Amino acid sequence: MTDLIAFGQQQKNQDENNVWLLSGKPQFSMPACDDGLLWETWMSMFHFPTLTVADELGLFSLIAKAPKTASEISESLSLSERATEALLGVMTSLGYLVQQNGKFNLTQVSRNFLLPQSPYYWGGMLKLMANNPLSHSVLLEGLKNDRSSVYQEQDVWEAHEMELDKAKLFTGAMQSMTMPGALGIAHHGDFTGITRLLDVGGGSAAVSVALAQRYPQMQCTILDLPVVCQIAQEYISQAGLSDRIDTYSANFFTDTFPVGYNAVLFSNIFHDWGWKKCQHLVKSSFDALPKGGRIYLHEMLLNDTKDGPATATSYSMCMIWWTQGKQYTASEVNQLLKEAGFEDVSITSTHSYFSLVCATKS
Repeated sequence: MTDLIAFGQQQKNQDENNVWLLSGKPQFSMPACDDGLLWETWMSMFHFPTLTVADELGLFSLIAKAPKTASEISESLSLSERATEALLGVMTSLGYLVQQNGKFNLTQVSRNFLLPQSPYYWGGMLKLMANNPLSHSVLLEGLKNDRSSVYQEQDVWEAHEMELDKAKLFTGAMQSMTMPGALGIAHHGDFTGITRLLDVGGGSAAVSVALAQRYPQMQCTILDLPVVCQIAQEYISQAGLSDRIDTYSANFFTDTFPVGYNAVLFSNIFHDWGWKKCQHLVKSSFDALPKGGRIYLHEMLLNDTKDGPATATSYSMCMIWWTQGKQYTASEVNQLLKEAGFEDVSITSTHSYFSLVCATKS
């Protein structure tokens, strides 16, 4: 309260001092702080589009062959000196490139996630965002109507069912952003004793593939919409795991979960839905699991006051744009699980901003 009073007095003094009339002309004093935050926020709008453009131009693949000077990059990409300077400046200042002795080279982040030949290539997500750019009007519509606005009036999941190309583009994006976290789940999560796992909304099967490779005794099933199961089978086949990962076509809100599994996994699923639908998913899992069975939720969690970290709060805004959901706090997830009857809730950091929540059916 003291801080608020002090801030209010400071603001009052500032308002009185900022503008006053002398001989009919406004006079200004310096503001109480600088406007750097606004500049940073404004300029951040160019960060992701610059990354998608750099990817489409083949900048990272070009530099991967050998470090290049700005002039060499300019010539290879057929860009002007001015355009090349701007492109390299943004990519280097953000940490995707490093400049040494006048030549540009890739950082570890770019080598891992921005080369098409890498198994962790983020190309799917870059392509999805390039094809569905965010605008002020689209975000405003999403906030005012409290619903997804990415496909205008069309529901995201219905659009994917009706248009295979959209489903493939979206699933490819999920594959590219899920793979690193999937390996984090497999390496940091405790799946001891899990022999049959139901991966609900498993999409491209990225998590199931990582788990099957880590745990040779585990069999996995992807439960998803028919069109997604069709796409998932391609990814499973490419991983050489068709004998250990299968698919089960179903709508996880209208169809009963199959039984015979001792674990149910939701990776980046709960944040797509509101509270009541998440309650439904937890109850369906509880009903399908045997005693001692486990539920796993992989999510980017908000802090308890829901004002950080910045990546998680921004991810919640992304959900306003794309889905019906939001990011949840650890306390909220704990409440969902315990209300359904799950016990022994634990949370483990897996990769980057993500955590794996695990609970047991008593």
